[in-house]
Amino acid sequence: MTTAGKRERNKEANRAAILAAARRCFIDTGYDAVTIRDIVRATSLASGTFYNYFPDKETLFRALVDARLGHLQERIHASRQHAGSIEDFFYGAYLEGLQEVRNDPAFFAMMFRNEPVLRALYHDNIFGLMLRSLKDDLRAAIMRGVFAETDIDVLTSISFGAGYELCRLMANEPERKPEVLARYVTRLFVDGIAGLPRAAETPMIRIGPRKLRGAAR
Repeated sequence: MTTAGKRERNKEANRAAILAAARRCFIDTGYDAVTIRDIVRATSLASGTFYNYFPDKETLFRALVDARLGHLQERIHASRQHAGSIEDFFYGAYLEGLQEVRNDPAFFAMMFRNEPVLRALYHDNIFGLMLRSLKDDLRAAIMRGVFAETDIDVLTSISFGAGYELCRLMANEPERKPEVLARYVTRLFVDGIAGLPRAAETPMIRIGPRKLRGAAR
């Protein structure tokens, strides 16, 4: 192995050691209470080594969260893309998300406990991106004929909220079965979505500068 190759392997190993130590510290102690010194002490690295890889604690935390949520989002998006029915769309996505949480409940529980920190670090973009992805997947499903055209904003809010809270439940109670939870919430959506009005059949009403669907009262 060349000197350059060995150096790169050492850098990768050091970065992985810092990430692993930070993960343990954040889970055990919580984001606010953990210091960079705590993280370095949980490794075998010299104290100054940390700053060769991360400028601060916030960047390190984001690296952990980005990796975990990125993998979660990829699984969910892939499931929605291949859904051929309303039931497949919801069941597959919820199942993928819940299985991902069950595979690493301690980390997700830590994230939920530190939700204010996540919102502050990401300026709410982390949830906005996930909502946007869901909305795009719903639009694509409507174009494929999986859904009748309906109010995507409302459906996005409801289905995202249900998934978010189910993942919180799974993180806190990992003994639950993802298949059971996913099937339960899917039945709620499937039985209700069949009765939703089509967008063209729902009149638009204006209240001030906003438009709302439904009959005026």
